[in-house]
Amino acid sequence: FNLMRTDDRAAILEHPLVREAAGTSEVIRNVVPSGTSNMKMRAGMDRQEMALLFSVNTKEMHCMNPRTGEYIRCPVIGDLKTDEVVARTVTSNNDIYFLTRKRSGPHNGQLSLFVYNHVRNVWEHQSSVYTFAGDSYPKKEFLVGADGQLYYLAFFHLRRLGLTMRIRRYDHHTDQWPKCSGLQLGERPEICKAVAVSCGPHIYILTESEMHRYHPREDQWHKMTTPNNYRFIDTVVSTTTEIFLLKGYNLRDMVVYDTVSDSWKNLPDWDLSDGEAYHNLEMCFCVFFVLGGELHTLALYCTREDHRVGDRPISYVWQVGVLDRSKGVWKELKAPLPPRDQEWF
Repeated sequence: FNLMRTDDRAAILEHPLVREAAGTSEVIRNVVPSGTSNMKMRAGMDRQEMALLFSVNTKEMHCMNPRTGEYIRCPVIGDLKTDEVVARTVTSNNDIYFLTRKRSGPHNGQLSLFVYNHVRNVWEHQSSVYTFAGDSYPKKEFLVGADGQLYYLAFFHLRRLGLTMRIRRYDHHTDQWPKCSGLQLGERPEICKAVAVSCGPHIYILTESEMHRYHPREDQWHKMTTPNNYRFIDTVVSTTTEIFLLKGYNLRDMVVYDTVSDSWKNLPDWDLSDGEAYHNLEMCFCVFFVLGGELHTLALYCTREDHRVGDRPISYVWQVGVLDRSKGVWKELKAPLPPRDQEWF
């Protein structure tokens, strides 16, 4: 009991099954010694929350916490060095999954699911899944964890149906990927602009004109409210009940979605492109992440195309910050940052 975290111990003592049983809480408090324990801490008790970045170029994982200045670089070992990573996710249990496709050889639609072994610092093959038979090559793919399950979502442009989304659920017990209810979105854009994210027990997908919520236990989709003036860039992150979205091409276009009220509202602007350090620069990369329940952004600015001259090197400037929602302001953070000459997600 003492080896548990403080909030977990409190949750047990305050749980209805404990509180409603006369004397149970007192028994636990009396039996378990109070104060510090001489028992050895279990693995992970002293760990800290970190944001995970993955380099498309080097296949390395970089873990960072700009609030504490911590920065860890994890080299990738195994098949991921040569495979193409098509989708990835981190579950609520801190399990890291990547879905990969072979770069060489015949493309038979087979994808490989890898899970990261934190102790051995290696990627282990866990399963294989096939893209949907009879469909064209998927335009966009996602791996999402929701309600304790792992889901593979693929978006296709079908000649007669337009933009179509297909979904499979991974069954850990049988190592199978049964099909779930998909969506016919009907759109016919040249570029597939869609994003998928989990929030609470549900999965949300967002396209240029539609937003849908998936109930895993019911295997049903429901149409939700779409944000106004949505130009789309796939920068999105979620907490337990909120989804944060960058709906344009700079940090003046940030919104938050309340999953309980099915409503959107604007977030405070934060765009330093007018500052001296960002003169003649434009945002070329941005990610959102949540640490300590607070929204953070990591953006990379580069020289605008109309200011690039000959062989002159392109300028790059990193920007990392945290949103103080109580004050409605962004605060810039100084922290170790990843290399600028790589593509990150």
